[in-house]
Amino acid sequence: MAVSASKFPAATPRRSRATAAIDRRQRMGYALIAPALIIVVAVSLYPLAYQLWLSLTDWYLLKNPEPVFSGLNGYRRLLGDDVFWRSLGRTSVWTVGTVVLEYVLAMPIALLLNRRSAVTGFLTGILLLPWVTPSIVVAYTWRWLLDSQYGTIHFLLEHVGIAGDRSLLADPRTALWTLIAVSAWKGIPFMALALLANMKAISQELYEAAAIDGAGPIQRFRDVTLPLLRRVSVVMSLVLGIFAFYSFDIVWVITKGGPSDSTLLVGVYLFRLFFERLELSYAATIGVVMLALLIVFSLVYLRLLNRGEDRGSAGGE
Repeated sequence: MAVSASKFPAATPRRSRATAAIDRRQRMGYALIAPALIIVVAVSLYPLAYQLWLSLTDWYLLKNPEPVFSGLNGYRRLLGDDVFWRSLGRTSVWTVGTVVLEYVLAMPIALLLNRRSAVTGFLTGILLLPWVTPSIVVAYTWRWLLDSQYGTIHFLLEHVGIAGDRSLLADPRTALWTLIAVSAWKGIPFMALALLANMKAISQELYEAAAIDGAGPIQRFRDVTLPLLRRVSVVMSLVLGIFAFYSFDIVWVITKGGPSDSTLLVGVYLFRLFFERLELSYAATIGVVMLALLIVFSLVYLRLLNRGEDRGSAGGE
């Protein structure tokens, strides 16, 4: 027996009312997030756009009171700027050295804190102190500790024969490496806590199965812990690498780029151009290039990560 469609006259109106209700909720959602989007545009996108435009001008405050459009002259100047390229190489060493040292020292700390004990929570809280301490405070503290006359750390290093009469910060051969150690000291807690949180999420059954198969502690760490920490290790290395690449405050407070420009990073060079030499446009050009290099590196880094995971999953199948 055929059923007449007229017996369900309310189906279409009900569907229309439901669709209208969904549309109203969506519009309400857009209206609620609109203030946040406006703030993001105001504090992020607009400054980036202004910096890009400023990099295409010639604005040297001692010569031009207003920016004058000059096209790509700033980028041409950048290609022949030996100071910039040396500082970029130095910044690369600084970034890689900081991240590697953070990871190498954070891993054993995370392994120790992963052990259950009565003082684990207290030690975890103490571990956070370097990370939450303002960078300016950290910089002044380490500058005093490494002072050749009053520094406690310098006295200990001199006693064991690592440092001489003058501070490690005053020697162009050791200044950069010393600052890398200071920067890593501040970033270690962040890396260690991220590794620790992921260690807590690893099922103990995996370790028990590996132990039943005869795997020792080192083998369990190599075959179980490290593979499962791969993604967080890569992501945290990228995040801390970005922080290190844009570092300025610690280096500026402790050495101001010296001695003999041995610690002159790109961020410090940009600061000097903007605030000391008043070359606003050229400083903006360097800022744009730094951002572009960081975006390209991050995309390649994440692409290689995803490709490695795809190969690993394919091999596992």
